Amino acid sequence: MTKDLFGHRIARRPPALEFAVHCMIADTLRLALQPGWVWWHTPNGELRNRATAGRLKRMGVHPGVADFLLTGPPAGQLHALELKRRGLKPTEAQIAFLDAVKGAGGRVDWVDSFDAAVAVLKAWGAVRIKL
Repeated sequence: MTKDLFGHRIARRPPALEFAVHCMIADTLRLALQPGWVWWHTPNGELRNRATAGRLKRMGVHPGVADFLLTGPPAGQLHALELKRRGLKPTEAQIAFLDAVKGAGGRVDWVDSFDAAVAVLKAWGAVRIKL
């Protein structure tokens, strides 16, 4: 427990939900993406009915695809960034996807906070911001 300005005990806030952090990362990419970079978020995680899930699987939806995929100069190398809620780790399917991208010559990482995501994006050269 922590205390407020008046000395009252208050509960710590839980970590930000993944959705909120996803939106923050997407906003950062929209505002600070380096020229020549392309990014997208593949919407694999939503609840769908059985028929829709079957159609998507038939069309090539793949379990474990990273949350953010980027390509950048000079050769369009694939970068895969998986975002987890603080304290959680990627699933087996997510690790397998990251390993496959890395094995194909891409760059991969997973993070559990906005600050860590920005640090990775900056290290990759994808964003032009100061930390």
